[in-house]
Amino acid sequence: APPPPPPPPAGETGGRNGEDGRLLMRFSPDFVAAWRSVFCDVYRWRQWGPFAVVPSLLGKPVLACLPGLNYSHLSAAEAQALAREMAGRSFNIRALAATPGEPPSGTPAVFRLDLAAFGHEREAVWKQVLHRGTRKRVKRARNHFRVSEELGRPALEAFYGLLAATSARHGAPIMPVALFEALISEFHARILVVRNGEDGEAVASLLWLRDGRLAWTPWLGRVYPNNPNNPNNPTSLLVWAMMEQALNEGVDVVDFGRSPVGTEACRYKQKFGAVPVPVLWLSDKPANLYRRYAPVQRLWRMLPGVVTAGLGSRLCRYLADY
Repeated sequence: APPPPPPPPAGETGGRNGEDGRLLMRFSPDFVAAWRSVFCDVYRWRQWGPFAVVPSLLGKPVLACLPGLNYSHLSAAEAQALAREMAGRSFNIRALAATPGEPPSGTPAVFRLDLAAFGHEREAVWKQVLHRGTRKRVKRARNHFRVSEELGRPALEAFYGLLAATSARHGAPIMPVALFEALISEFHARILVVRNGEDGEAVASLLWLRDGRLAWTPWLGRVYPNNPNNPNNPTSLLVWAMMEQALNEGVDVVDFGRSPVGTEACRYKQKFGAVPVPVLWLSDKPANLYRRYAPVQRLWRMLPGVVTAGLGSRLCRYLADY
């Protein structure tokens, strides 16, 4: 293989960044490098400059920057420059993009909340940011559930079991438990678990981690599909508990993860004050990712759980744009 391209210059990772300010805060170069190393170690991928070399089931390997991350330390301009260098190769690169106004429906976007704009004040965020109906659901859920940060293998097993069930409902394979173990170890990721107040059963859980002043919750699992109209739904209580931890630690920006603009997941995140920041998706094969995977998701949902449980974690090794 030819020598890898030099790493692009690091982008600004804090403070004001573009017309949307802190909402364009990116991961730091150190965070991205550590993330790439964890994935390459677990999946036995090669590293090539800023890329992971992801094998393909159907063709040649893909240079991915970076699996599991919705964006990296690259600005949009840096990502576009790197994409031009990759001409003639199979690659994908993702970065945050500043666009005026609400992105069009279907646009891949991350949903973010600027806590610093409210002085990291809990009451200000509770009263001014959360939708009134969301506040009511949090209060009601407290009557039925308890939420806490949990540690060790039992916490990981509770989280992973709920995430596996949620992924299956969405028609998506789940990454191996070894990957989550490595991420928790490397990034001191935290697991919050909501348990039924009567029998202690885990009913919802999320994992969140920090990179300096940026907090990110990439995975959330629940025992049943999310229904925001259910007064006993624990998901709002879980998300609010994560926000409280972030506030207490002085986090500037919370990232609630990626969703297509205009979907139910998008609207749910917006009820916590999150706003969409588009993700620039650069590839040698440009395509609508959600439309491309829709038939596979329908098929995956039809397969028996015993099949998807064993096959999913192996399949993830070959998904460069997951």
